[in-house]
Amino acid sequence: MFNIIKLEEVDSTNEWVKRNKGKFSDLDGVFAKVQTRGKGRGKNKWFSPPGGLWFSTMIEKFPSTKGALSQLSCVVIADVLEQYKLNVELKWPNDIIFSSKKLGGILIERINESFIIGIGLNLNIELLTFPLELRDKVITSFEVLKKEIPIEEICLEILKKISQWIKNLNRVYLRYLGLNCDLGRKVKLISSKGEIIGQVIRIEKDGGILINSEGKENTYYSGSLVYT
Repeated sequence: MFNIIKLEEVDSTNEWVKRNKGKFSDLDGVFAKVQTRGKGRGKNKWFSPPGGLWFSTMIEKFPSTKGALSQLSCVVIADVLEQYKLNVELKWPNDIIFSSKKLGGILIERINESFIIGIGLNLNIELLTFPLELRDKVITSFEVLKKEIPIEEICLEILKKISQWIKNLNRVYLRYLGLNCDLGRKVKLISSKGEIIGQVIRIEKDGGILINSEGKENTYYSGSLVYT
């Protein structure tokens, strides 16, 4: 069975796993009611009040790329949320989307041969809890369903499905494509190397995104998408 450590408050569940890596076996995890310095990709901060799922787990060895692990994590979360009548979409590289707004996200970090999967889901939270500048960008399960859903059960279901789906990454990839909301869209890709404007042609199995920009097709592995 999975060993989940429960904390009242932590700076970041990913950082906690890094500090305590020796205590973890495969797919053990840490859950916190509140993160004081939750992290998104890059230098982004993640607002993490009570009522959300703020959780990190560790995979000691993964048979594919970091991008494929992101796809696996996204697909698993989508399948678990579907059980609670939340039919989400997936936005590259790791956003969980409902009604064009962000319900959650994933941060994957590699530590030697291991991966840490950080999961943040806006669940039993009222929208007014969020800072004003975020309220038109995010959504919560509570706002959609008008009731609370069991956070710890969802956490366990995610771990169970990761352990099952990791054995069939081809199936994961096909499911990811079916849930993806980027394909065919005109986008602006913003990364540390600059901005690219084009059309999404394909999402690759290894997590790359193929974009046609001014007649040239290139695959990218990091950045954020803005729909244009």
